[in-house]
Amino acid sequence: MQIISDTVSINHIDLDDTTFKITTDISTNDLVESVKNLGLIASPILLYIAADKYIVVSGFRRIDACRSLGWQHLDVRIIIEADNNLQPLKLAIADNALNRQLNVIEQSISISKLSVFYTDQVELSHESQKIGLNVNPGLIKKLRKLIPVHHSLKNKIAVGIIPFSIALELNEMEEETANAFSQIIEALHPTLNHQKEIIRLTKEIARLKNISILDVINKFIVTDQFSDPELDRNHKIKKIRRDLKQIRYPEIIRFESNFFNLLNQIKLPEVIHLVPPKDFEGINYSMQLHFQSLKQFKGINHVLNELQNHPDFAKILEKEFEDN
Repeated sequence: MQIISDTVSINHIDLDDTTFKITTDISTNDLVESVKNLGLIASPILLYIAADKYIVVSGFRRIDACRSLGWQHLDVRIIIEADNNLQPLKLAIADNALNRQLNVIEQSISISKLSVFYTDQVELSHESQKIGLNVNPGLIKKLRKLIPVHHSLKNKIAVGIIPFSIALELNEMEEETANAFSQIIEALHPTLNHQKEIIRLTKEIARLKNISILDVINKFIVTDQFSDPELDRNHKIKKIRRDLKQIRYPEIIRFESNFFNLLNQIKLPEVIHLVPPKDFEGINYSMQLHFQSLKQFKGINHVLNELQNHPDFAKILEKEFEDN
């Protein structure tokens, strides 16, 4: 591969050919100001195709920024001899990856294009690391799943609105369903665990009720409360999770509700904390006691002695309310 430096007309550069394009960011506002004030710091890399015809290897945004400023010519680096597209492709990936962190969509694009030349994942991983793309065979397998990702989700995944693990799950759904989930995530920004929980519960409810996942979303999540301006983000997330659990696990939710109602009636002091079974599904209770002196401990012991005769405490332990 031979590279030379030269000046070419912007009109001779084919920006529609995306053979080597890696970058997902199409905005050039930041670059326009930089080029306007400082000039073009790093020259784009082009591949010579024929007389007065070049395609971009690296520098799509830089060229766009220069063209928007009315530039007619550019100082560039030109690949004039290449046996195939592998070396220019490696140069395109390296020029991006060694200067910034590629987002997962850009990593997926890179893996997709390199896979044409490397079919073995171990070899692909090894060669990728040489050009700044730090991916192991396990990550490559996941990145390949993003190659056919719904177009409407790509930008949200690229900028991090939709986490990588959630993107893999959404990509297995119909695009309309995936978009519905992505809108909820974008609007409310639930934690990753809450996102996984909402998706899992929604899918389980769809199976139990023999309806589509989208029907569950529209009926039980995208309600008036979802857009209620009186509820803040955290309350909306809490309500969605609560409603879905109520539908999916009605007995557990009833148990939980009755547990706290009875606990409020018992009125334990703050130094005694009754811990219910995990997820309200087991049978083992525990207590947390907080004391700083023997006198305080004796006071707690007195409360515990009285607690064993409290009818509401007996109801909690014997789960009598389950049959009410």
